[in-house]
Amino acid sequence: MRRFRWLAFGLMGLASSVQADEPAKTYQVLSIKDDGIIATGINARGDVVGFEWLEDKERPGVLDQAPFYAKGRQITYLPLLKGYTATFPAAVSDEGLVVGRVSKPAPPGVRVPLRNQAFVWEASRGIIGLGALKDDVASFATDVSSDGRRISGYTLGENRLRACVWDRDGDHWNGTALSHENRLGSNVVAISDDGTLVTAVDGVVPCLWTQSPAGEWTREVIGDAGSLVPRAINNAGTVAGVRFTADGMTHAVVWTREQGIKPLEKPDGYVRSEASAVNNDGVVVGMVDGPHGSKIGPKAFASRNGRLHLIDEGGPFFTAATCINDRGQVAGVVEKEEDDHEAKPVALPEKKRMP
Repeated sequence: MRRFRWLAFGLMGLASSVQADEPAKTYQVLSIKDDGIIATGINARGDVVGFEWLEDKERPGVLDQAPFYAKGRQITYLPLLKGYTATFPAAVSDEGLVVGRVSKPAPPGVRVPLRNQAFVWEASRGIIGLGALKDDVASFATDVSSDGRRISGYTLGENRLRACVWDRDGDHWNGTALSHENRLGSNVVAISDDGTLVTAVDGVVPCLWTQSPAGEWTREVIGDAGSLVPRAINNAGTVAGVRFTADGMTHAVVWTREQGIKPLEKPDGYVRSEASAVNNDGVVVGMVDGPHGSKIGPKAFASRNGRLHLIDEGGPFFTAATCINDRGQVAGVVEKEEDDHEAKPVALPEKKRMP
């Protein structure tokens, strides 16, 4: 039986000078920790947020996900917000502002206000809930600008689910709902590093929201229905994400204003792919996988100018790359064969769960 080990890596060899017709560069892969890490975000200096599998001290043999912020090899475990039972980090700014959601259980059939709530955490201030927008009952933070002054996410109300942003105002955060024609159709609302671009699915169509110099947000449709579920966006407006097809497969796709939506070429033998992140050099990272039941398993990839290369330096069990910064450092996944009695449950990073 297989189980997943989630590791964070530094991808040092993918320089910005790579051309579409050049061979793959060599990579130097650096691990933050050698086992049990689920990375969900990375910042410019290589700090990583995510989860670590830890054995429950009161229940031997039971593994729990401990949310963390890692600065180099120094790991800080994130606290619970008062009244909540779980913390889910999603992204981290360059100065170490962590964003995500906290949650708590609810009895069957009982609506609990703010059962899910967006949060921010800083080492100097601790964890703070962002509340929800007016008349809404829940909120989720999914991404943050590099300077930590704008957060993207979504807010839930009666018969409505909207993408939104929160802007920092001293010690407070002011929330703004983005314009919609339908309910939000994705559970990742991605924001560019400079905080001026946001992307998600409105109903069934992928959209881009752009902030003008005057501070106004405008919405535009960037693809047909079902053509793209955005996962990430860079400062140039390049959107990386995934397309779901009727045969149950997923395919990595990238949108640019010049070329529209383009699928990433898969290596021979691979039939499924997902794009998870894109940096400001246009490097897209994600995973590719072979047919179900075949000997071709998932592998991490990096792609620039439409040329996809497997990251072989991570070894045969480096199965996915989930985020990348402008230094070429990525966070990823390692899957290893282990005996059944050592197996632990498998969970995808929160940022990768799709509706």
